[in-house]
Amino acid sequence: MSENNASNDGEHFTPHLDIQQLRKLCYSKRLNFLLGAGASQPAIPTLKDGQKPEELINLIRKTSRDLADGSVPDGREEETFEAYLGFVSMIVSILTMSNSRAVPRSANIFTTNYDLFVEAAMDQVMRDNYGIIFNDGANGYFKRYINTFNYDRSTALRGQFDNYNHETPTIRLIKPHGSINWRRSKEDKDHELIEVLDRPAGRGRSFIVPPDKYESGHTMESRHFFEMLRLFNIELDKPQSMLFVIGFSFQDKHIKGMVQRALQNPGLQVCIFAYSDETSRPANSDGGNAREDIMHNLGTISNPNLLILSPEDVASFVIDLRKHDADHADSKDKEEKPEDIRLNLNTVTRLLMPNSIEGFSAQADDKTAGR
Repeated sequence: MSENNASNDGEHFTPHLDIQQLRKLCYSKRLNFLLGAGASQPAIPTLKDGQKPEELINLIRKTSRDLADGSVPDGREEETFEAYLGFVSMIVSILTMSNSRAVPRSANIFTTNYDLFVEAAMDQVMRDNYGIIFNDGANGYFKRYINTFNYDRSTALRGQFDNYNHETPTIRLIKPHGSINWRRSKEDKDHELIEVLDRPAGRGRSFIVPPDKYESGHTMESRHFFEMLRLFNIELDKPQSMLFVIGFSFQDKHIKGMVQRALQNPGLQVCIFAYSDETSRPANSDGGNAREDIMHNLGTISNPNLLILSPEDVASFVIDLRKHDADHADSKDKEEKPEDIRLNLNTVTRLLMPNSIEGFSAQADDKTAGR
């Protein structure tokens, strides 16, 4: 599907891209998604230099409280929620159409975010999709507790007369940095018992990895966080696996190391979406771009199974999709320029959505094939 993104001397090449082939991989691979801080923008911005972590946590708590109450205000919160809603719907569409004889009808969402956008979106999607299972690793009724063993559960749908057995599409949510609605329970002093609440925990009580420069060290302090990362490692080592990375720049050294190691698995395809074509490293005097930033953080890896896409690579496809949408909406999307495109959660969802237009313009195909 692609050429190497980097040569031995560190030079980066634009990959040959076939969006249709990328979509087809979703039906034949074990699906994994890694979401970073960039996925929850603009509602939740990334931590700025000099900003106190508690300020960001308070914003996440407030936003998540709105999500839990079902009262998402217009503006940034609504925009982000709609993006997550489309993202979850896209995964459901893929799983519903996939063949369970090839790979399990399940997808893993790994996210380093504490917010409840995935949970809120999943809750709404399940209202209209009764045949979908959402597994957040928790079990219980009045009180729900997280345990990584719960991720091993699978569900099948059988007829009333046991005349068929149909594997139920399942979405598993794994949060290796914790969640704003998790808290350490005092009921079991001998074990790390993590309770899942129906709304954000009170100030200072959420079981999370603090968003500071010591995140990697904090992750290893908890057995629970370690087990979550171990799950990530296990899934990437499985045959016929696919990892899509959105809004994540590989600053976390543990996750970075796991992806580096996992790329030795010849059955793993990794596709990383770079947010923009601009560099985020002020120290880079040569300018550079987002792909180079990711390669700098991840480490220069020449691997045919590693695909790093920037807005420039998919501009023609995105504009083609926007124009198709504009036929049924307002015309402002027709004015979108390639330099305005950002590979955020909403854009990536549109690229991977199976019920999007099946063909793209010949101009988009020619432009990509010529690179």
